[in-house]
Amino acid sequence: MTLNQLRRLIARLCADPTTRSVDLQTRNLTRGEIAEARWLAVVLMRSDLFSTCPLRPEHFQHQTHFDIFRAMLQMQSRRIRCNDLPELLARLDVAGYPEESALEMLSEVLHCRGQIKNFDDYTATLEKRFQAHQAAELTLPNSELVRLDTAGGASPFQTLTTAELIAQQEPLQWLAPGIFVQNEPAVIVGPSKSMKSSIAVDLCAALASGGQFLGQFTADRPFRVGYVSRHDERQALSGLAGRWSEAGGVDSSKLPNLIWSLLVADAADPAHLDQLRDWIRGNELEVVVIDAVRLTSAGKQAQAKQLCNLVGCCKAAGATPILCCQSHKAIPRGATLATDVAASLDFARQWMLLQRRETYSPGSGQHRLRLTYGGCAGQGGEWGVDIDEGKLEDPQGRSWQITLRDVESIEVEAAANAAAAHDQRLQTKIHATLTHVEATQATKSRIREQCGINGSRFAAAWDRLLALGKIKPMESSEQKPKRAPIYRWIDRSSPPEKNEAVRSAPDVDIGRRVRCADKRSA
Repeated sequence: MTLNQLRRLIARLCADPTTRSVDLQTRNLTRGEIAEARWLAVVLMRSDLFSTCPLRPEHFQHQTHFDIFRAMLQMQSRRIRCNDLPELLARLDVAGYPEESALEMLSEVLHCRGQIKNFDDYTATLEKRFQAHQAAELTLPNSELVRLDTAGGASPFQTLTTAELIAQQEPLQWLAPGIFVQNEPAVIVGPSKSMKSSIAVDLCAALASGGQFLGQFTADRPFRVGYVSRHDERQALSGLAGRWSEAGGVDSSKLPNLIWSLLVADAADPAHLDQLRDWIRGNELEVVVIDAVRLTSAGKQAQAKQLCNLVGCCKAAGATPILCCQSHKAIPRGATLATDVAASLDFARQWMLLQRRETYSPGSGQHRLRLTYGGCAGQGGEWGVDIDEGKLEDPQGRSWQITLRDVESIEVEAAANAAAAHDQRLQTKIHATLTHVEATQATKSRIREQCGINGSRFAAAWDRLLALGKIKPMESSEQKPKRAPIYRWIDRSSPPEKNEAVRSAPDVDIGRRVRCADKRSA
């Protein structure tokens, strides 16, 4: 921003102080700091109000606001209007802010939308906060921390008493209550093909429309949301957005709050951070989701720094950053934190971990996921997520239907699946043994000995196979009455077998061969 642009902005705000911000910098400020910025914005529009103000530099806690106010006081002592921009820029330059930085500071103050009619309210807010801090210092003398002189701006330490620290605690502002907080960097993490992009689109559409994320978490209000992905994802993203809109009954043409950016380059590339910041500010975004983050650095420390720079860029532009990151390996079953997946994600203040509960069956359109989420605000939980995308050949085409399942039900399901898989392995061993053992020797005891399954597990599997009719004793007039029955496998998908027995290869140690094959398959 140039000096002339800043003058035009002041003139526009003077003409219409309700004009909407183009930066929304208030997203990175506390309530008290917002009041500071709006107070300064008003006196930049009406310098006559500054001469009657009862405030002192100590009323301003944000460092840049403190320095702007102090420069204005210096100008007042020399009978110079506080909104004389060239003089104000010169004073700020002496305070250590070059012209470009000073213009940026002043524009951010103006974009906090201070209104002249509320000037007295801003003043009262700052006075009340200052008095509360003074009272806290008097009531808790033993809790005071070591206080450093920061009036000159030389020290990087901001010192607070315990009471001041507690007094500055702000109420949580949610994107979706119970799952994502505003202004806190977040990550969505999972291995390749774990539906990260699909979940991210569902989140963006819910936040932009004020709808429900995963059909469960309702957005606090409609937000301005940006979604950044690669240009080669255009077709997939357009399909996802259309299916989400249809499933939620939302007209996609009435979602002006959701802005898409399909990049040829990588958003995390340090060379493109300035353009990313300008894009966020230009579209007035409050949330930005960056999908498929590709890191140009190979080292872990360099990757962590690159991610922190990307997050810092989004926050400086006034948006809550949510990054979709791919884990190289499956997420450990007991993982509950982003740092359980990768140390480079320690910047994340809230996280969502995704992994498949079941292997996807190609073409089925049925996805079974496990979702674990948490955050430093205290939110956290675990859900089973069942996604039905339909099939291409369905009359109505592909769809988007989500069902959330509580953790108890998916644990029961997991135990049942594990038991079924175990039973299938036992049946496979018995089937392999029956197929290869000599037909005249296929007694129950012989099969048990050859397949290598212990007595109780074998007995249970054998009884289930008998009940299902997959094995049955052979009927032969030549069989001696006192001889143990001979069994055969019944393949119900094949034509009925002939009465004559089918002889196999010479009798070998089938149990050992089956066990080795089972180990290789495992």
